[in-house]
Amino acid sequence: MNKKFYHQKGFYLTLLTSILIISVSLITQYKKALFVHETGNIKIFGSLGTLLAIGLLLKWKFAREILGVFSLIAFVAIVIIMINTNKEFLISYGILLITLTLIILLLIFSKSVKSFLNNR
Repeated sequence: MNKKFYHQKGFYLTLLTSILIISVSLITQYKKALFVHETGNIKIFGSLGTLLAIGLLLKWKFAREILGVFSLIAFVAIVIIMINTNKEFLISYGILLITLTLIILLLIFSKSVKSFLNNR
């Protein structure tokens, strides 16, 4: 008898991670005025992040590792931006930093997410 995929250990944390990645991708793509001036440009994850977040739910082989690396790079970039930016966007970057920290913790350090992705 096959287990339903949503009854597997770690499915809900993986779903939460995917939702967070997609939301960060969409917010930085379509609401960029929260993070930069009108003439500026910022994208975190982009369309590739959305595709990899879906791949995370579909248990693609290296989706977790690739998203973990992207998240770490984005985390470092946001920290550098927070140090060098005006106080105008500080709250938005702080919320983004907290979200990226949660994504990193779930992708890299969560045993439940690892076990969900390793069960085929």
